[in-house]
Amino acid sequence: MPAPPGRWRQKSAALATTGPSAITAGVFATTPRRLRTGLRYAVSLAVLGWIVWQVEWRDFGNLRGLDWRFALPAVLLAGLAYPLQACRWQKLLAAQDIRPTGLWVQAVFWIGNFYNSFLPGGIAGDGVRLHHTWRTAPARKAGAAASIVADRLLGFAALLVLAAAALGLHLGLNEGGSELRSLFYVSLLALLLLLVLALVMTRPGLWTPWVGRWLGADRAAALGAAFAAVGTQRATLLTVIVLSVMVWLLDFVALWLLAKGVGLAVGPLEMTVAAAAAYVVASLPISIGGHGVREGSLVIVLGWLGVGAGAPGLVLLLALAFWAVTTGWSLLGGLAIFAVPAANRIDSAPPPARD
Repeated sequence: MPAPPGRWRQKSAALATTGPSAITAGVFATTPRRLRTGLRYAVSLAVLGWIVWQVEWRDFGNLRGLDWRFALPAVLLAGLAYPLQACRWQKLLAAQDIRPTGLWVQAVFWIGNFYNSFLPGGIAGDGVRLHHTWRTAPARKAGAAASIVADRLLGFAALLVLAAAALGLHLGLNEGGSELRSLFYVSLLALLLLLVLALVMTRPGLWTPWVGRWLGADRAAALGAAFAAVGTQRATLLTVIVLSVMVWLLDFVALWLLAKGVGLAVGPLEMTVAAAAAYVVASLPISIGGHGVREGSLVIVLGWLGVGAGAPGLVLLLALAFWAVTTGWSLLGGLAIFAVPAANRIDSAPPPARD
């Protein structure tokens, strides 16, 4: 809503009295943030550019070497993972007594995925989801925030479990180098820290007094009650965990089929190890939507596993195909922007009282 004329006059007068020096100071105050954003774009473009430069394109003209019997199912399975992620978020919304339609959840999730892929920070899409949910269920702001945080944490926890299990199984069956062993220990440590964080968040008495200093006691209490609600609903948690595991397994199988489509000889276990590591690294806030970093990590870990030693071009081609598939599905979220009504409120009952 535009500011009233009086407010505009106040802003104009303040701007006139501060002068250009204050404007310049405001611009330079944002320089560190702009520099970080620029570095993330640079990392993504540099790694993707390196991969493109290394590929011998004359060997793959017009995709003649691509076996679509494997490539097409790979693309479809990769796309199927996104609706399952939206279903996972819908379960967590229901745990907060926020019950939008399935179509609304799918559309908003796809929009968030679009923003996550093409804006810096890696959580821009989460902010978009939060914005839409707050407009839809304004009485459930704390619950909306808790559902998104839980969605992120449980999805990442499932990824770490699969990464640690695949690495442990691979190291038990084969002789692994120091890099793979270090990766295994890092996965276990990250999983342990994540479990501790989850336990703390579901016990609001441990952190609401501290958070209340910044958010206010009432908001901190509402947020604590929302996180506690997630921890008490065991059936919902079990369903969400199962969905999370299914999402990652679909991604791993899709990438394995894509590797077969480009002619790369790799086993399902090795691909699971490489894909899990790539997704873990992609979650770090050092690039835009994980672009470049995810594909570069895939190439590196496959090298540690000895995959494609005699055909490095196939590994690089797989990385580019991997990027194309994930980016292509993310672009569909841009179309979903037009599918969500500007105003669509849900009548929610007040949250049940809890002891």
